[in-house]
Amino acid sequence: MPNQKDRVTATDLPARAGTGLLAAPVIDRVREYALSLPARASEIERLGHIPGDVIDGLKSTGLLRAALPPSLGGVEMTVPQITRAVDLLAEGDASVAWCAAVALNLALATVSLPVEVFAELFPDPDLITATVLPPTGRAVRQGGGYLLSGRWTYGSGITHADRVMAGFRTPQGTPRIAVFDASHVCLTDTWNTTGLRGTGSHDFEVAGLFVPERHTFELGPTSAREVPLHLRADNLALKMAGVPLGIGRSALNAAKEILAVKRSALPRPGIPADLAHAESLIGAADAYVYSTLEDAWAAQAAGLTPERGTAALARRFAHRACREAVQLLYDAVGSAAVYTERTPLDRCLRDVITAGRHVASSEKILDEVGDLRLGGEPSSPHI
Repeated sequence: MPNQKDRVTATDLPARAGTGLLAAPVIDRVREYALSLPARASEIERLGHIPGDVIDGLKSTGLLRAALPPSLGGVEMTVPQITRAVDLLAEGDASVAWCAAVALNLALATVSLPVEVFAELFPDPDLITATVLPPTGRAVRQGGGYLLSGRWTYGSGITHADRVMAGFRTPQGTPRIAVFDASHVCLTDTWNTTGLRGTGSHDFEVAGLFVPERHTFELGPTSAREVPLHLRADNLALKMAGVPLGIGRSALNAAKEILAVKRSALPRPGIPADLAHAESLIGAADAYVYSTLEDAWAAQAAGLTPERGTAALARRFAHRACREAVQLLYDAVGSAAVYTERTPLDRCLRDVITAGRHVASSEKILDEVGDLRLGGEPSSPHI
């Protein structure tokens, strides 16, 4: 580990103008930063949000700039690289990983807004955005924009966000996304959950907030501007597969350490087999996810369209396989697993259960992809 004086900070990263970052050093910094997270995990869960210094450390990795082009100080990481970075973070703390993944949805604004408008909204490349896309807000026309009102749920990262991207419907019923300062929202303390407590995914609302039309955009194909692969909207959900993989690996490492100490006096003979089974489940999920993402990325880079549904199946499998693995490990460790200050196993189990409730990995994925394979057309944007 480097000395504190050698640690990279956000101010050491490229500014808005100039060359972008390289992917490999960013992943190296993410890996180092993730090693510090287990020591803060209990605090993050207890607080129900991510402390400011932990957010500063996340910014210092450069990962949050993966949603910016090199011209704005960003880094063109591939989807497999971004997913691995999220995976590494989740091994340290799932809430940090989840919020980092959500913050990368800034790509929607990057490719949808004119460059000058984006610079107006995001003068600092390290500003963090909370994103809720369902158009639950409503708006009326006023002058050159909208008076926006509404309440949004699952505002992951809203407690530390600088900007918000929130879906709403125009008076004509057309869905759009509004971008505004997070200081305008009113939070409602609703995130009293089983897992991912540190994400602070509370409800939030605004009432009669004026948003200039230029600070809104339609979610969908944009202008003739060429969109880099790493910023394409259809790639955004893929990175979420890293969350269960990292949680599973955290639980596996903890269980190995605990069980190795009492190897000669295990309470039942099947425990080593359960440990091995859990490792195989996590390994299978890892191989499925990353081989699928690499194939999809290679197809896109060649100008081809990847097979629809495959990445969604891999993501869903990762959630279910890692959930089964963590439960096996929890049971193998026994009563010691319930002590949240001694092992991460209880938190891992709760986090992986909560993460698996996300619509992008729901049971409906199987129905949608199965119907797609039979010639149907899925309605889910996550396929």
